Amino acid sequence: MVALSHLVRAASTLTVVLYNAVPSTEVKAYLTAHEPNGAIRMLSEDGTWFDPCSTRSGAAGTQPLPAATITHHLGAQGSYFGLEIPVPVTSGRMYFVTDGELEFGTTGPSAGGVCPLQEPSALNMGEASAHRSWGFMEFSYRNELLFVNPTLVDFVGTPLSVRMETPDGNLDARGLPTNGVDLICHGLAAKAKDEHGIPWHKLCVHRQDGSPLRVLSPSHYKEADIPILDRYWEEHVDAVWNAYRSKPLKVNTQGDHGVVPCQVHGDVLVCDSESFAKPCSTDVFGCDSGPFANEGSPLRRALASRLCAAFHRTTLLGADGDKQPAVGVERYYTTSPSNWYSKLVHEHAIDGNGYAFRTMISQRRERRTVAVRSRMRIRGSLSLEWAGHCRVEEEMVESR
Repeated sequence: MVALSHLVRAASTLTVVLYNAVPSTEVKAYLTAHEPNGAIRMLSEDGTWFDPCSTRSGAAGTQPLPAATITHHLGAQGSYFGLEIPVPVTSGRMYFVTDGELEFGTTGPSAGGVCPLQEPSALNMGEASAHRSWGFMEFSYRNELLFVNPTLVDFVGTPLSVRMETPDGNLDARGLPTNGVDLICHGLAAKAKDEHGIPWHKLCVHRQDGSPLRVLSPSHYKEADIPILDRYWEEHVDAVWNAYRSKPLKVNTQGDHGVVPCQVHGDVLVCDSESFAKPCSTDVFGCDSGPFANEGSPLRRALASRLCAAFHRTTLLGADGDKQPAVGVERYYTTSPSNWYSKLVHEHAIDGNGYAFRTMISQRRERRTVAVRSRMRIRGSLSLEWAGHCRVEEEMVESR
């Protein structure tokens, strides 16, 4: 990584330098984010936030945004390209594509004249973007807190990693190697042969020449046409409910609520003032619906995330399974059913870390680094690296 010590974060901007290590002049970047008022914007070539509504005509339907305005060309291999990002912003994404363009558009004005932004889809093969090699990172910067997340919750595409260098040492989320998609697809094909014929390999999306392009998360099993996963977790859920009718399940919320005892009464898992109905397979894979919906009290959200993570890792019925999430990582994904996508992501990640389903809870309060958070009151540099291909470098300097 190259340290860019001459870059300074001004009061209202964050300087980002994109470095192209790809043997191609076709690498492009796109940035989306929400301003403090909630309006979604794209970073234009002149460094200002572009309003998607500004070029929309009165015609109905999806209208493409002008590529020349929103596309940032990284230049030839070995070159640097600087961006000034106006801050604060939330719910941002940095997109990178190696073999063409990504398509963005608006789907029509809504209440208040805000145009819904249509972003690239990795799921809809009817869109040109779905046939490109791309990936994205999530980022936010507000209240002097920077958050960068190389998420793999939806799919594995172009491998990305993050490094935060500070005077106190480095924080790394190194991500997958360059051939990460190939490795995961190979592992899923092997799993399809030994787990009752469940076609896990169908999570892999291929190019026309047959080479792997990306891997979908099992939360998108319907788009991958694997209907058998509709019932994947049901027997295991029944077994868990039966196990905790006669003994308590202790869930450490790793916060103000401490350890909360849970036990099944009837068909409901009761945890203090909260209760959870049996989740279906869709609820488990997504960790965002049914009893695991991200809603309700802070206690409920803390419990739901830890319960759902325990299902993904299949740790509730094994040794020490009644103490969540204290089960050692060596016991994760050791039996069927499990989230084999997540297992393979962690197995092939360079440092063993990865954000592979919607709630990634550590056995310790000081979580493993799957994303990078940093207060801007320290001096250091942040590198967002496209594994073996592209990296983003920022320097953060203490505000005086």
